Amino acid sequence: MQLTCPHCQFSKDVPDQKLPTEPTRVSCPQCKGSFTLPQRKSGLEPEPEVPQIKCPACGIEQAKSSTCASCGLIFAKYRPPAQPAAPAVSDNLADRPKAGFWLRFVAVFIDAIIVVAIQFVLGFFLALAGAKVGRGGTEAMGGLLMIFGYVISFAYYIILTGHGGQTLGKMILRIQVVRTDGTSIGYGKAFFREVIGKFISGIIFAIGYLMAAFDDQKQALHDRMARTYVIKL
Repeated sequence: MQLTCPHCQFSKDVPDQKLPTEPTRVSCPQCKGSFTLPQRKSGLEPEPEVPQIKCPACGIEQAKSSTCASCGLIFAKYRPPAQPAAPAVSDNLADRPKAGFWLRFVAVFIDAIIVVAIQFVLGFFLALAGAKVGRGGTEAMGGLLMIFGYVISFAYYIILTGHGGQTLGKMILRIQVVRTDGTSIGYGKAFFREVIGKFISGIIFAIGYLMAAFDDQKQALHDRMARTYVIKL
């Protein structure tokens, strides 16, 4: 390294290895002026960082290049695998999971309790009215109470099922009766299912009801007759 005195401009060539590693004051041999020698760098210069890249195929980190040193993948041609499309959710209610036999059985049990309670309360008031009429009125009232019980039961199932496909028991268990095309059942179809269809399902030793436990679409006989499903919401 060429050293130059800042006072008299005297210069002398000094090997780099003879330069001190710490600040050192020296005197110029010509003008005797003092100045600080430049420091010699200690150790080796840190190597510059090499850009790294991670192979998207094998996951090996390596120096940045055009191809993977491990699997040979050409980075410029790599395309990530396409993600499978999410299954489309159908808006058709008929495509929803179907309610099984035991879920429907519990709903029927709840409905039966509700219907009996309504029949008991209203029948009680009718019986009181018959008692005031006298003995003849009481006998006639017995037949009237029986008819009244059937009317209450049919009205309960037909009106609620026809209106929204749900009796109170089905509402509690979040199941619903719909047509096989997914549309609302309606009052006419509800009458056919709840009165005629269930009558036939019951008179053959309740086999029509048990069909829901073995059918692939969980349909009882009255569901098949009315072309309905009982779906989960």
